[in-house]
Formats: sequence, structure tokens, C-alpha cells
Amino acid sequence: MRKIAYLIILLTVSSCAVSKAEKYLKEGETVQKSFKETIPFEIKNGFIILKAKINHKSYNFILDTGASNVISKELATELNMKVIGSESIYDIYNTEQKTDYTRIDNIQIGNLDFSETIAAISDFNSVPTWASMKIDGFIGSNLMQHAIWDFDFIKKIITITDNETKLNLPEELIENKLFIGYAGIPSIATKINGKKIWNFTIDFGFNGGISIPFSEFEKQKENGKISDYKNSKTQGVIGIYGKQSKIRESYIGTINEIEFGNSILKKEKVYSEKYLEHLFGLEFFRDYRVIINWNAKKIKMIKNKENTNLK
Repeated sequence: MRKIAYLIILLTVSSCAVSKAEKYLKEGETVQKSFKETIPFEIKNGFIILKAKINHKSYNFILDTGASNVISKELATELNMKVIGSESIYDIYNTEQKTDYTRIDNIQIGNLDFSETIAAISDFNSVPTWASMKIDGFIGSNLMQHAIWDFDFIKKIITITDNETKLNLPEELIENKLFIGYAGIPSIATKINGKKIWNFTIDFGFNGGISIPFSEFEKQKENGKISDYKNSKTQGVIGIYGKQSKIRESYIGTINEIEFGNSILKKEKVYSEKYLEHLFGLEFFRDYRVIINWNAKKIKMIKNKENTNLK
């Protein structure tokens, strides 16, 4: 399990700068006001890869709900993009680096145009996985929050729309309330064996499944509510500035039950690593059709009847 990018812009300067960055990350809109666009995607190394166009040229992007937009330094240079600010950005390990950001005038996904969204500029060569996947950037929640996204992992298509009634959803489905945080990043509250835990990020940029707090895993283990668990040492997941060399303790096991909105999930595999955020990753969501609606602050899921066989 590894996290390729976790980009929330955190500022360490002044309250004025924080307000400015918050404003930037809320910017953007769809040019079309009534739309339903369906696009294909592929899976590489357990991550969603899709095509998007900037200035009529197609590029490869990873889709990551747990991040804001990112583009490579090479792409920023190719497009002659103007730097509009520079702030401290932290990765998943709280490693800080001064990072430039820019405004993308227009990015086209299928025939749908997203205008005036902000993107960090990052050196993708610092993480070998990025270079080997030949990606040009990340599409994050600060862009995605301007539409409703419907993920079909069986057909490997995404439908993007302005109105959920266009999606032909069944009456019976799993539904949960979203909390929308910085850069539009969505999270939920859940219950682990009846105990409420806040701020589980809905994170399509994490190719693992369910990650729970390390201390909570140990408590649940001691109470006999996690079975088949294994303790190991790991170098951890990959942050934006590369893999940490420090060895970290981690667990994997089977939890009795975990709540997801109006549904109780039984015998789910869970992962836990010291200092890793608690989140629901793509390995979990691939078993469902998933609809994320930022405006209504809802996530809805329909259980897949087939094996998606993500690679």
C-alpha cells in the first residue's frame, strides 16, 4: 500500500496569506452549466489515470480526491505557466517544502471545460513511481468539487454531471454525509465497532483500502475486535517528496464491523501505520459504483456484482 501524493496546501505565514490561499483553492467553475459527460479511465499501479487537455494537447493525469491539483515542472515550463504564489506545502509525513502554484486557465476533461483552477507545481522526478508512470499531473478535489462525479469501476468510465438526477441511481444504496475540508477534500465520520471516529479522508490517491488510526487499531486488537492481524515494519507510504527512510510500525487485520453511513460493513480488511492519516482508499471503493457530490455533501455507493480486477 502506498500513497503517491497527498497535497493540501498549508500556510505558515500570515492569516492574510491563509485567506488568500483558501480563496484560490475555492476558485474555478465549469464553463458548461448543464452537462453530462462520460469519459474512460484506466488503472495503473492501482491508481486512476485519465486524459485531460490543456491548450488542445492531451496529457496524463492521476485523479486524486485526497489532493489539490498538481502539475509537473516540465508541464509548467512547456505551457509557460505563470507562478502566482509560493507557499509551504506539507506531504503525508508533514515534510515541508516551499512550492510554487499557478492558475490553469482551462483544462478539458472529455468535452467538459474546467476554468480558473489552482495547481501546485512539483518535481515529479523526485518520486521514481511518478516518472515511470509518465504522468503530467494530478486532478484534485479543488477542481472536482465543481461537479458531481460518478465512478463505474466495472466499465472503467466516469460520468461527470451538474445534476444527480441525470445518473439514474437506484433507490437502495449506501449513503454517507461528506465533510468538505481545505481544497475541497472530502471526508466522513465513521464508527469502528461502535466507536465514532472523525475525519476519514475519501482518498482515491491512496491505492490501499481502509486505513484506521494506529492507536485505535491497538485498542481494538486488545479488545479482541480485530482478527487475523499481522504486525510488521515498513518504510511507509510515499509522500510528495518521496519515500521516508525511517522504518515505521504497521498492522493489517480484519475488523468485526465498520460503519459507512447507513450501512454496517462486516469483516473488512484494515491497515494501520504510525502517523498515517485515517482514510478510505481506492482498493475499498473499487468494489462499488461511487458517486461523490460536493454540493449536496453526499457520497453514495452501489455494490458491484462483478470483480473489478484492478491492477
